[in-house]
Amino acid sequence: MTEKNYIADMRALVGHQGMIFVTAFGVLWSADRTEILLERRADSPDTGWGFPGGFLDYGESPMQAVVREFKEETGLDVEVVRVLGLSTHITDKNAWGDAQENIAIGFEVQLVGGRIQADGDETLEVKWLPVSPEPQMFVPQAQRTMHKILTENEGSDKAWFRENGE
Repeated sequence: MTEKNYIADMRALVGHQGMIFVTAFGVLWSADRTEILLERRADSPDTGWGFPGGFLDYGESPMQAVVREFKEETGLDVEVVRVLGLSTHITDKNAWGDAQENIAIGFEVQLVGGRIQADGDETLEVKWLPVSPEPQMFVPQAQRTMHKILTENEGSDKAWFRENGE
């Protein structure tokens, strides 16, 4: 079966015009909550770590997307525990010359099965990293999100919100 690429299909129709995309990412803690599972991304292997996750496919809920992305990128089966927060980021020109706004929804997930194995395509490495000191993330937006997770989600059940990369 041929896999469809929703973003490529949409870009073929609208070119570089601004589009809105929804992403979902997951946070998987170690049992004692001193480590978090992160991935070294193939698109930025030398700049830091990322959360497992990605763009929603058409017809897919954010919860379904994070479960799918976790399996694809890490080899692990997870289920959603709760919403951690939501952030937006507007880019006038990304690496491909496209304008886009990403709306990212973060979820805490728990392990239900599988075995850690990077997919070798989008993810080069999957690793448990200590949360102190704060892990170095691959882009500033992910670093700000990591900081929110470590400082706000651990002290409260209240979700956080970040607008336009703040």
